[in-house]
Amino acid sequence: QGVRVPTLGSFDVVHTEIHVGDRAVALQRPVFYLARNLGGASNLMDNNTDLAGDKQLEPLKYAEVAGQASVSRRKAESCILGTTSLLYHCLAKGESIAFILRDVGVLLIEGRKAHMRF
Repeated sequence: QGVRVPTLGSFDVVHTEIHVGDRAVALQRPVFYLARNLGGASNLMDNNTDLAGDKQLEPLKYAEVAGQASVSRRKAESCILGTTSLLYHCLAKGESIAFILRDVGVLLIEGRKAHMRF
């Protein structure tokens, strides 16, 4: 199930198939799509694709995040929204960012390109 983090973007796993010799091998690869508000803040190039398509993405479960961090739900939501707000303002100023998501990867935005390394 994909997850949408408000004002940051969406994470999901895309199923693809590659051919190795005469066999088809199914692969799952992680993908990340930056939220439009962040992309617009720094005039990032649009990849013209929609992560969700017809697929439903779950909203971020703040209560679960709060439980993992041993803080209140309100505190978790405030921290997440504050962090995404800071990212937005850095991008609006034209600054490059490297945003580390522990156990997930790094979101790197330089110039007009965003890269997610898992």
